[in-house]
Amino acid sequence: MPVIINSEAIHPFLPSLGTPLAIESARAEHQDIRPLEIAIINLMADKQTTERQLALWLGNTMLQVKLTFATTDTYVRDVHAGRETKNTPAEHIRKFYRAWSEIKDQKFDGLIVTGVNALKERVSDEDIWPEVQKILHWSETNVLSSMFLCWGAKAALKHFHDIESYKSKQKLFGLFEHHLVSDKTGLLFGFPDVFPVPVSRWKSPRREDILEHEALEIVADSEEGGPNIIVESAPYDRGRFLYPHRVYILNHPEYDTETLGVEYKRDSAKDSRWPLPLHYFPGDNPDRMPRNTWRHTAHIYTNWIKALYEATPYNIEDIPRAF
Repeated sequence: MPVIINSEAIHPFLPSLGTPLAIESARAEHQDIRPLEIAIINLMADKQTTERQLALWLGNTMLQVKLTFATTDTYVRDVHAGRETKNTPAEHIRKFYRAWSEIKDQKFDGLIVTGVNALKERVSDEDIWPEVQKILHWSETNVLSSMFLCWGAKAALKHFHDIESYKSKQKLFGLFEHHLVSDKTGLLFGFPDVFPVPVSRWKSPRREDILEHEALEIVADSEEGGPNIIVESAPYDRGRFLYPHRVYILNHPEYDTETLGVEYKRDSAKDSRWPLPLHYFPGDNPDRMPRNTWRHTAHIYTNWIKALYEATPYNIEDIPRAF
């Protein structure tokens, strides 16, 4: 929640107006508050794990957050038609998920589009691509701020900026050190200058391609793993400060302690030559329990919720226009 102050004059140590950390007292006294509406387009095969990992951090504020879980029309239609699902019980989908077409006439304060197990050479080669493109196009008019994760980030970079992601010969897999580059919107408030983040992906955009777009700010980067967090900001309240309009997260701050280990054991069971996740198991011994040194980085999700609270209009029908 922002600090309430009585003056626009800069205080010696309190946050000043013109940032999302402070609010003028008169506005605070008359501010209407409602639950934030967040839509999660969950494309992951194991939907329940992703739900838990994200909801844990999205709900870690004093703000009320209403989550709507949805996925592609094709997936929901197939499940209702009796499709066998290996990773998520079909009954769970029928109970808790809606097809995107069922929510497309609604407005949302925030949107999250997750990754998907994508192995094609290009993002646009995936069978799911046409449906995801429709969702991304819809977000321009029905969502204030969007957060795209893993493959979802690569799909959004392709859709909005025609930035291609290229498949490597070997999966980028492990726990990689990242450093804070720039943070104009304050999305990484409270982060240290250097922090580890779990990485698990085949395709990556090129740093030089991202840097060609002035609208894109590389917030967190890694010498070993490449750019991780990219923010596309927009002005709020007649330009007094910026809010994160689109957030592209290529890696997985929300991962549980054992998630990379579970992925390794799954893949190495199919191929004994499968490489260990780098910098993850103590002493590179897969029989030893890894230490979670990245848990604090998932605060990016709670910071995002706070940014939405500051920037979104009380009348949700005013979205996508900020104050």
